[in-house]
Amino acid sequence: MRILRIERATLFLPLLVLAALMLFPLAGRAQSKTGNVAEQPESPEVASIINRIIASEMQLSEKVKEYSPRVETYVQYFKPDAELGDITTNDAYFLGRLTFDQQAKEVSIIPDTSSWLRRGLAPLGRPFAAAHLFLDEFAAGTLAVDSLNFDRQHYTFEPVRWEYLGDVRCLAINVHPRENAGSGAFQGRIWAEDHNYAIVRFNGTRINPPRSEFYVHFDCWRENLQPGMWAPVYIYSQESDLTKKLRYKSVTRLWGYDLTVRHPQQEWTKILVDAPAPVHDSSEVTSVLSPVESKRQLDIDAEHNVLDRLEKARLIAPPGPVDKVFETVVNNLVVTNHLDNLPPIHCRVMLTSPLESFTLNYTIVLSRGLIDVLPDEASLAMVLAHELAHIALGHRLDAKYAFNDRLQVSDEEVLTSLDLARSPQDEGAADARGIVFLDNSPYKDKLDQARLFLRAAVEATPHAPHLFGAQLGNALSGGNKMIRMAALMSAAPALRPKSVEQMAALPLGSRLQVNAWDGTVTLMDQKAVSLVDASEKMPFRVTPVIPHLRLYEQTQRSNVTVQK
Repeated sequence: MRILRIERATLFLPLLVLAALMLFPLAGRAQSKTGNVAEQPESPEVASIINRIIASEMQLSEKVKEYSPRVETYVQYFKPDAELGDITTNDAYFLGRLTFDQQAKEVSIIPDTSSWLRRGLAPLGRPFAAAHLFLDEFAAGTLAVDSLNFDRQHYTFEPVRWEYLGDVRCLAINVHPRENAGSGAFQGRIWAEDHNYAIVRFNGTRINPPRSEFYVHFDCWRENLQPGMWAPVYIYSQESDLTKKLRYKSVTRLWGYDLTVRHPQQEWTKILVDAPAPVHDSSEVTSVLSPVESKRQLDIDAEHNVLDRLEKARLIAPPGPVDKVFETVVNNLVVTNHLDNLPPIHCRVMLTSPLESFTLNYTIVLSRGLIDVLPDEASLAMVLAHELAHIALGHRLDAKYAFNDRLQVSDEEVLTSLDLARSPQDEGAADARGIVFLDNSPYKDKLDQARLFLRAAVEATPHAPHLFGAQLGNALSGGNKMIRMAALMSAAPALRPKSVEQMAALPLGSRLQVNAWDGTVTLMDQKAVSLVDASEKMPFRVTPVIPHLRLYEQTQRSNVTVQK
């Protein structure tokens, strides 16, 4: 995975530009030498397995070109800390989709906030070497072990042992590039499942980078998304020793492979009527809608259009059981506050990492990242109370989205085409009403954890501005002040970062699992783990992703069981 680049010059820069450049960390060159590994004689059985692994990997390199999944990379830079393990110092974010022409390419669907800086610096030169993390190259180099030269002529293979990754039995093999492997050859370990010998995980780095560029270590996991198809879903990367100034952890997620799947032509031409016979050619509405009802219908049309477009772009998960969990909490707030005049309130999950929530008209949307880090149900209720207040106060989605042509844009333009942020006045009013809702709710005496979460968010925001930024709605917090539900913080307990007894916020990836094929979400069933020391608390932090692998057939049986 080539993501680092050195740029040199000798001209002096103005102080303002120099300060901006300091946003990018420095880095050193990763090792590019291969070890001299003696080849071991292979049995016929081992030789046959390795040949099948090579053939399977080359088939996947071609198969993956049929798809254009969504791709998100979130990076946290850090510095070491003796007691907390590490402390986040800055972050970076990329959201886009993968495309293929001659090679994989990541196309952003959010504005590139760094491009102006690069263009502005080009004529002025650079007074010192600076390494940049190019997030639009993070995933493209890790879709295959080696898309061109993964064969016996360029690699040697050293079987290690059989082991299980989740429910899948795999052969672990150390892979060593030969001297003729060239630039970008993979060096590390692969795991191949024992059915079709597809590679389900590979962990290592690439060697021999081009001049002034770098390769970093990564751990790529694939899942069995369709029969015979193992596709990349998670890529974790971490470096702590390139230089003293470049230390980072990152997670790349891929989902929405189904968006470009080939459908048989008859699927688009058949008309299916899902209704009891006989079908009546009339609706339940027997009269002309009143002006109030007509306005409500226009609002509902606008909401549906926005949700449909975001779901089509795989930025929002399809409706599912997880939504019902959040709707139960909303209902607790509605009933105890006697909001009988409101229509049914629905919840949906946005599939991105930045911590945000927003309302449309009668739907509350929470991001995957926000759901992940909330420590308990009362903290969730706090977020939902704020959004419910927007609905109760009549803060509506602009009815212009009822006209469908406004959303007939490319996926790259969806986020910039939507304006869902509320004014500061509306946010303040929602805060005040939301606190009233909490005071009348079953969560009234359970809000200490929610207050603690807000205090932790205030402290973390300056060091992770992209995590606390918003793609569509209003940010949870900004700078050194709380934007959301600030009044609750007055009674917040003191933060004790070094105490394992206090958990202010969870790490990213703690609650939701995303189906990389169609973007559906499920709540993870995880056992509580006792913490050894404060370094394992990791509030708002990037952590390694270790999925529980299953064969496609096992996943389908599991889903059927859950639905029963």
